[in-house]
Amino acid sequence: MESKINIALFFGGRSAEHEVSLLSARSIFQAFDQEKYNIFPVAISKNGFFRSLDISKKILFSDLKSVPEVNRDNILPQEILKLLEKEIDLVFPVLHGPFGEDGKIQGFLDVLNIQYVGCDLKASAVGMDKAVMKQIFAYNNIPQSKFEILKKAEYEIKDVAQFFGNLAESLGLPFFIKPANMGSSIGISRVNDLASFKKGIAEAFKYDKKLILESSVEGREIESAVLGTGAELKVSAAGEIISTHDFYDYQAKYEDQSTELIIPADISAASREKIKELSARAFRAVDAEGISRLDFFVNEKNDEILVNEINTMPGFTKFSMYPLLFKESGISYSELLDKLVELALKKDN
Repeated sequence: MESKINIALFFGGRSAEHEVSLLSARSIFQAFDQEKYNIFPVAISKNGFFRSLDISKKILFSDLKSVPEVNRDNILPQEILKLLEKEIDLVFPVLHGPFGEDGKIQGFLDVLNIQYVGCDLKASAVGMDKAVMKQIFAYNNIPQSKFEILKKAEYEIKDVAQFFGNLAESLGLPFFIKPANMGSSIGISRVNDLASFKKGIAEAFKYDKKLILESSVEGREIESAVLGTGAELKVSAAGEIISTHDFYDYQAKYEDQSTELIIPADISAASREKIKELSARAFRAVDAEGISRLDFFVNEKNDEILVNEINTMPGFTKFSMYPLLFKESGISYSELLDKLVELALKKDN
């Protein structure tokens, strides 16, 4: 019998999506085939410090919603260093948002010459920085909504009322404010007037010093999932999100049970094919590997399909879109994990 594959499952981390990471990691741990894999949970606290294996396992199986912090005397326990150096075959970094999905943990693993699931440093950084992502999509003629990029230093010297007026003219009202480097719809707000603009800008700058100002689009929120690398990509069935909120925000994704996921989405065959084509194009445009979820706005009345963004480490609970979309496409949750591990082990570091 072949020996098992040893995997370090990183979860938690410094981002505002810390709690989502715990949910994803719990689902992944339970779904891995225990006859094929040895899984070593490795918790990372909100201040970015690694916890011991024993504590990590207790956190994963407890009802805790976050990883307790630890002091600087034990940033990287010796047993975790030994695990990474000698005992594992690869890392599954189930870390969403900054300090996990943005290339930082990928660069750390690259330095140690450790293989890992998902996109490399470059693709992760581009996928996380929505400003850079949108510029790359524009260069590759991938259709998307109108947008402006705003840096905090620039905003501080602007005449706010005049600036808002210019944006209202160029983007139209309402428009949206988004932190450039954040996921799970954290820090996003809808702008209807000058007051909501000022409030939204202040909120978004809590999470990032660079923002995306984006026009509102009439359309249904459709998502697809991509698995693979290079020329060999599998794009899932499309799914639709129907939220009772003004937009699909953090609460709608993870706290509000009224949000409905419709898989497969009730769209035309032509729209399905266009979404598959754009998913593959966007995936390749940022040099993604292994895993990503693509978000779209679809308006079949005027045949408009726009790419909203790419997520290089999407939510991975059993109720998350990425695994549900592939389940509809005939790949179970456990099989999906097998394929991601296989891709990671074949990857050239």
